[in-house]
Amino acid sequence: MNKWNDYSLAMLCLLLMVLLSACSSNQADSAINEEDSKDGSVRYYESEKGNVEIPLEPSRVVVAVRDYVGDVLAAGVKPVGISETMVFDAPYYQDRLGGVESVGEDTAISLEKITSLNPDLIITYAEDSYEHLSKIAPTVLLPYGKLDYEERLLEIGNILNKEQEAEQRLEQYQERVKEKKEQLSNILEQDAKVAIIEVTDKDLYLFGKTYGRGGEVLYNQLGLEQPQKVEEVTEAEGWASISQETIPEYLGEADYILMGVREQGSDRKAEVQSSKLWTELPAVKEGKVYEYDLDSFYFQDVIALDYQLDLLVDFFQSSEK
Repeated sequence: MNKWNDYSLAMLCLLLMVLLSACSSNQADSAINEEDSKDGSVRYYESEKGNVEIPLEPSRVVVAVRDYVGDVLAAGVKPVGISETMVFDAPYYQDRLGGVESVGEDTAISLEKITSLNPDLIITYAEDSYEHLSKIAPTVLLPYGKLDYEERLLEIGNILNKEQEAEQRLEQYQERVKEKKEQLSNILEQDAKVAIIEVTDKDLYLFGKTYGRGGEVLYNQLGLEQPQKVEEVTEAEGWASISQETIPEYLGEADYILMGVREQGSDRKAEVQSSKLWTELPAVKEGKVYEYDLDSFYFQDVIALDYQLDLLVDFFQSSEK
């Protein structure tokens, strides 16, 4: 009986030692977290991949995808490295990217180059490269298309601890939209319809409200309408491919047409513009066609949208003189 009592006492002591050790460990972990918070070195961001420990004030940010570069710049942070896909050619970014280095293209990011830049934060939406990037530095994956341009800017402002700067930049843009809408109120009819078409060497594409090419500004900011058939075919994906023979069906209702031409699409453009299907369109007859530059109309952050807003308002004003 005494042996069992001795055994029970020993087990009780062992259990107490384990509990005390665990408490000490938890207290140590808490102390580390509290110390990190006190000295302002890190914080935790709840991402699609769970909690990510990120710097409180990131100073060496790599944007590993093209579509978030403008948001980072708009929040007041100059990255050390970016995906170069179309970004360096965009006129609204060029004076903001001095000294910023390329880390490759979206589909061919250089992990070696990113590592050499010694980033303290990486931002991406690419699932296939996330695991590799997260081994280099704290990485936040922000899925593309989940947030609209306003929500995305504010979220990236949160990630960068630049919420106030992001909010101010957004307010500035929204004020400019109000001013431009007032300027156009005496020029455009409220039910004016605008269509966006883009020409490649093989295909013709229509674009709607959510796929760049000025759609965000035209439809969501200035409140203009799409021809009904254009809206129907672009609603699901934001774009649709059409044949040349159906041009009147989709563009015949348009009061204005925006037309973009991709590389190697000049021959197809000449073919389209020389056909009666095109020359008989009301917007074409009235000279209300605006040929946009793809480098200027690709992105949809506030910097890009601000630039596009000016170009589009200038077009509408000049076409009504």
